[in-house]
Amino acid sequence: MESNKEKPAVNTFVKKHKRSIIIALIVIAAFVFLTVTYTIITQPERSVASFCKVAKENKSALLPNANNEQRLSAYTKLEVVSPDEIRPDITAIKKGYESAVKDPANAFTTGLGIAASEGRRTEYLNKHCTDFWN
Repeated sequence: MESNKEKPAVNTFVKKHKRSIIIALIVIAAFVFLTVTYTIITQPERSVASFCKVAKENKSALLPNANNEQRLSAYTKLEVVSPDEIRPDITAIKKGYESAVKDPANAFTTGLGIAASEGRRTEYLNKHCTDFWN
């Protein structure tokens, strides 16, 4: 019985504010469209050049003396621009450092787990980012 009393109130509200509701829905749809478009347009390019640039900018975090938080930050940035051929390794390394940052007791086992990926990352840097070590 209560629902019958509520329905006329809702229907009356909708009838009174129909134009405002339509305008609000159009504004929301436009906002979503612009947000998605902006996100797509501003995505960093996944390329060797972008990878090398980001690696060089974060070089200190990729070297052995960096702490896990610095490394995680660098690999998060690298993952966004990594070309397909190296992306799985960068993602694995990033996940490893996420684990090590979350629980420092995992640092040793994480290091063992990502060693192969880090080796492939170094090979990739040597092959494609010749000025990285300068």
